[in-house]
Amino acid sequence: MSNLNISVRSLLIPMVKEQMLLPNASLAEIITYTQPRALKNSPDWMLGMLPWRGMDVPLVSFESIQGGKTEIGQGSRIAIINALGGDSDLPFFAMLVQGIPHLVLANQSVVTALADQKASQEGVLSHVLIEAEPAIIPDLDGIESTLLKQKSLLK
Repeated sequence: MSNLNISVRSLLIPMVKEQMLLPNASLAEIITYTQPRALKNSPDWMLGMLPWRGMDVPLVSFESIQGGKTEIGQGSRIAIINALGGDSDLPFFAMLVQGIPHLVLANQSVVTALADQKASQEGVLSHVLIEAEPAIIPDLDGIESTLLKQKSLLK
């Protein structure tokens, strides 16, 4: 069998302290920060509901999911993520990001998985180096599943 070197168009998205690596296809849009509508009795990581393209989309703080602090500043943006679970009540969700992502071509030659104890962090699938820069691959399925457990708040 030949050694395939498959490349995936991806985005390196700045966060407060780290960067997030996502396949380009998982991102619907990056928009400027807009104050979400607050939700009563929601967890700290759920920042509220955001109007986007005629629907309300839940906005989450990835840093807060990991136990960190949510920071909203000048460079804050919102990444609209395509939800892949197939639930019609949650076709998209949004994550708070910091700055503008840049396109990278992820493949075996530029991405190295890091063996670390943080892999079990909430919301994290893996820690990697991409072109010698550290990045987090978020567990989008896990975040989506956690949001669906809060379905009563999303209405």
